[in-house]
This record gives sequence, C-alpha cells and structure tokens, in this order.
Amino acid sequence: MDGFEKIEKALGVDSTTESTLVTYPKPGVVAIHVDPVPLSDDKLQLDLKADYDSVRKNLKELVEMGKNSLDGVIAVAQEGDSPRAYEVVALMIKTLSDTNRELLDLHNRIKTIRKTETTVNNVSNTSQSIYVGSTKELQDIINSARSYTKAFGVEVVDVEVEDK
Repeated sequence: MDGFEKIEKALGVDSTTESTLVTYPKPGVVAIHVDPVPLSDDKLQLDLKADYDSVRKNLKELVEMGKNSLDGVIAVAQEGDSPRAYEVVALMIKTLSDTNRELLDLHNRIKTIRKTETTVNNVSNTSQSIYVGSTKELQDIINSARSYTKAFGVEVVDVEVEDK
C-alpha cells in the first residue's frame, strides 16, 4: 500500500473509479493574436472634440447647479445662525471655485494636446544631406568649443600693427 492508498482508505474513496479522479489541465502558453485597429487622426480629433464638449458641458452644469444651491444654503445659514451652516457655505464656495478651476484647466490641457499633436506632425527626418565647405569649417560647426588652433596646439597671439 503506497501513501495515496492509505489516504484513500482513510477517506473512504476508491481510486479505481474515474469519477473520483480529478485532472487539471497542464499549464502552457496560449497565444492570442489581436489585430490592433489603428485610429485615424480624424477619428482621434472627433473623439477629443466630443469628450471636450461633454466634459465642458458637465462642468458648466455643475457650476450653475452649485450657484443655485449656494443661494439656498446661504439663506438657510442666515436664518439659523448655525456655525455648521456657515461651514457648509464655505465648503460649497470652495467646491464651486475648484470646479471653475477645473474648467480652465480643461482648456489648458486641450491646448497642450493640440500643441503636441502639431509638434509631432511637423517632425521631419533628413536621411541624406550635403555639406559644401571645408573640413575645418565643418569641425567648427560641429564642435564650436574646439577650434583649429586648439586642435594643433597653436597659441594665438594678438599682434598690434602700427599704421604708418
């Protein structure tokens, strides 16, 4: 009797029947192929515009609702003279100012996105170019800190010439 038979006997399980055997699938690598669907620039621009319009509309509605609610909360605070009511008024004013700030930040983010899109679109790569000039001039252009005189260890001395 091996170890498993002793366990099976103690549990009252018969290992000869297949119904009691549990098999688990062997781990393996499953390859999943997903074809990416590239979005065109026009589609991205439309999505960006639609999202911008939706968010802008929601923020404006929140500001309007907040202004209307603020009037009612101020009236309640003045009638009750409760410190908690004035705390709610202060919190609501802060929330409204944060919402207005988010609306302005939305404009800045859209400007940044559009600026980066135009910057990315204007990048051009030069694969071949021709330089017309001397090697010394090219070296001076490439590394302005290194000059012809430094390369050969020549020291330049200013000489004053007298006009006669």
